[in-house]
Amino acid sequence: MELTKEQIQYIDHRLENEGVKYWDIRIEMLDHVISNVEENLIPENSEYEFKEKVQTAFVTLGWKENFNGGGLDGSDKDALKNVNKEYRKLFFQGFVNFFKSFKNLGFLLCFVMIYYIVSNNINYTIFKRISLVLFLLPMLFFLFYSIKIWSKKYGKSIHLNYGIFYFSFAFMMLNLPIQLLKYTTQNNQKLFTILLIPIYFIATYIGFKVYQKAIAKVEKMRKELLS
Repeated sequence: MELTKEQIQYIDHRLENEGVKYWDIRIEMLDHVISNVEENLIPENSEYEFKEKVQTAFVTLGWKENFNGGGLDGSDKDALKNVNKEYRKLFFQGFVNFFKSFKNLGFLLCFVMIYYIVSNNINYTIFKRISLVLFLLPMLFFLFYSIKIWSKKYGKSIHLNYGIFYFSFAFMMLNLPIQLLKYTTQNNQKLFTILLIPIYFIATYIGFKVYQKAIAKVEKMRKELLS
């Protein structure tokens, strides 16, 4: 039996009220609940049994029978873990693919050599300023895209959250090592900076690719929702 629009809205509101705040996860769970209810709901008893069948479907998905703030007993957490696993795999696979390319390795080697030569022909203060600019450039790029995406009002999306996380991952991870460099000698600071900046650029580029895939997925889901 096919559910009415009002019944589907009831299920969606219940999912949201019980803790499924990410609309993209809610859509996937909504499909499962609707399918389960439609399979088990008897047409002549639909008016009386609907909420009971919804409850049964929620329990089948792993929802606690006592809804006093309990929320999901595993399904939502599993969904979060699965999405994170998907994007983590994309991120690290991006590194593997990058270093498989001889073109990328050649470009990386040239960048490091030029950076090293420049560092030996300028004073340390200028080198630090250049390095700071190189460090901030990806963050400006990140802020530009974050504002652009914010203006589209995608809502609370788990795919968008992980896309943003992996886009900014390089900055978060390398910020501490760069801060600790000031406690070493100038030569060590130069050497580690020359090595860290290229890694930072590569990680940011790979994170941006992951971010683009997350946005594409959110766009596709939103179009399907509105169609």
